[in-house]
Amino acid sequence: MRMDRTQSLTAEDVINNYKEETLANVIYEYGEERFSRQIAKKICEEREKKRITTTLELAEIIKQVVPTNNKTGHPAKRTFQAIRIEVNDEIKPLENTVKEAISCLNKNGRLCIITFHSLEDRAVKKTYQDSVRKMYMSKRFS
Repeated sequence: MRMDRTQSLTAEDVINNYKEETLANVIYEYGEERFSRQIAKKICEEREKKRITTTLELAEIIKQVVPTNNKTGHPAKRTFQAIRIEVNDEIKPLENTVKEAISCLNKNGRLCIITFHSLEDRAVKKTYQDSVRKMYMSKRFS
C-alpha cells in the first residue's frame, strides 16, 4: 500500500499501532466506511491475540464484521482504501496543489480539477471554499 518505500509509515503500523478511535476515524474519513467503529474494534481485539501482518488476515477480520453484499464488492475494499490513503498521505498534497493552483490564477481566471471519487471531490471543494473565504476576508479587511 505504500507508494514511497523510503517513507517510514506502513499499513502494518497503522493496523497494529493506531488507537482504536484513531483507526476508526481513518477508516470512516478516508474509506467512507459506515462500519468503521466495528471494524476498528475487531482489529484491536484481534491484534491483542496476534500481530496482523498480511492483507489476507486483515480482510478476514473485516469480513467478520461487514455484511457481505455482492453489489458493493469485497467488504474490505473501503478499509484498504482508507489505509492506503493514510499511509501515503494522499489528501494533503491534493489540498496543497489546489491552493497553489488558485494562487497562480489571473483575475477572473478559472480552474478545472477532475476528481475520481467523492473523497477527493470533497477535499477539493473544501480547499477551494477555504481559499475563497480567505481571499474574501483579506480583501474585506485590508
